[in-house]
Amino acid sequence: MKNLFRISLFCLLITWCMTACSSKSDTTIVYHSYHSLPNGKWAKSDTITMEYPFDSVPETYRVFLELRNTSNYPYRNLNLIVQDNFPDSATFRLDSLSINLADSTGRWLGKGWGSIYQLSVPIKSVYSLHPYNYKIKIINNMIDANLEGINDMGIRMEKVSR
Repeated sequence: MKNLFRISLFCLLITWCMTACSSKSDTTIVYHSYHSLPNGKWAKSDTITMEYPFDSVPETYRVFLELRNTSNYPYRNLNLIVQDNFPDSATFRLDSLSINLADSTGRWLGKGWGSIYQLSVPIKSVYSLHPYNYKIKIINNMIDANLEGINDMGIRMEKVSR
């Protein structure tokens, strides 16, 4: 009986330590959304648009591009055009990105198992001075008319702690 109590107490302590060490606070995440691509194909003409209203100002936000690809994606990198609006909501700024999805040996850089991998890439910081609707557009800039192997594209925004 004494050993059973010690073992139970030890297991409880280990579980508590693992939970305390591995849990990450999500209090800074203010927006997280994915757009699923039908049949894992991204047509060159399809633009992914996401919108987030900035209500609390002034604040700085870090924007991450999140994507899920399969092992049948034919390239090592993904070229994108990212457009986001200035606070006046009428003017968009344009950035081109090249994201490495695999290293030079063909090993996928994202986390995952089986044939699906997820990668999170910081793309910019946004500072909002007054409330407005932040829009971000993601455009496929690869040569294929229908790019295979990209399942989901998403945006995660985190409030930067001061």
